Amino acid sequence: MNIIKELNTFMEKNYSNYNSVDWFSSLEKYATKAAKYPLCECNGVWITENELKTINEIHDKVLERLAFTLLCLAKFRNFRNPNNNNWVNYSNGEIYSIACINTTAFEKDIKFNTLKELGLIEYAKKVDNLNIQVLYIDDDSENKLFISDFRKLGYEWRLYKGEKYIRCADCGILVKKSSNRKKYCKDCGKNIKNEQNKSYYYNNLGK
Repeated sequence: MNIIKELNTFMEKNYSNYNSVDWFSSLEKYATKAAKYPLCECNGVWITENELKTINEIHDKVLERLAFTLLCLAKFRNFRNPNNNNWVNYSNGEIYSIACINTTAFEKDIKFNTLKELGLIEYAKKVDNLNIQVLYIDDDSENKLFISDFRKLGYEWRLYKGEKYIRCADCGILVKKSSNRKKYCKDCGKNIKNEQNKSYYYNNLGK
């Protein structure tokens, strides 16, 4: 129960519109499995010069984001397990969400196959195993880009490529810079406005 309590506290602090009732069964499941997975602290991963060069040579903005996301996820899993050997075992939906790519299930498979044809990834040999192995990891090359936030890796790539993104002043997640006044992501901006409205009510109307 202590693990569930800690998870609940973490979610309340970091997840917008969190509802403990809706999440209880999931947190209970994760807490039950916790003993199987030792805790580790990863401050981030380094992306090297040759890895960036390989991705840049794809010359397709969407495929570049996908390749960058797979690279970061594979390096994170290598950190967790030295025997991981560059494998990524997330669902297609999770990968594309982190890569910030909206597309159909059919197009997801097409894009993965394109990376395979380019010699950048390989599939697991078992038919029912959807894991992907990243083939362009080069840890011997010079470190160039440090990634510490894995929530929106597609945006991390776009920021690296010079596009205008900012980190939310509250939660730190990357968001598109739509104006010079923009400081927060949508969720944090909404929460801050709600708090301001509450404060105004209590200070002026609730007396």
